[in-house]
Amino acid sequence: MTEQEQPPSDTTGWSQPPAPQPSGSGPFVDRPPVGPGAPLPPGAGSPIQPGPPMSVQTPIRDTGINLAALAVWVGVAILAIVLVAIVLNALSNR
Repeated sequence: MTEQEQPPSDTTGWSQPPAPQPSGSGPFVDRPPVGPGAPLPPGAGSPIQPGPPMSVQTPIRDTGINLAALAVWVGVAILAIVLVAIVLNALSNR
């Protein structure tokens, strides 16, 4: 690099040269149209199965998970109350 091309001194280490800009206008690269029947380049064209890929599913609703967790905690609380009642009953009969 010459004196004029060097970036300003930055002691944080975050300075970078500007990213190279693609040639042409707009964000897309202009390509010539492909003739009919010609094979498409890899990744071009419509997908074999329409829609999102199988790895992109709708999110699981948390209502069922929350209700299951609530049922478990209620069951644990009832079990704890029953056990405390049994222990107190056994100790009071002595």
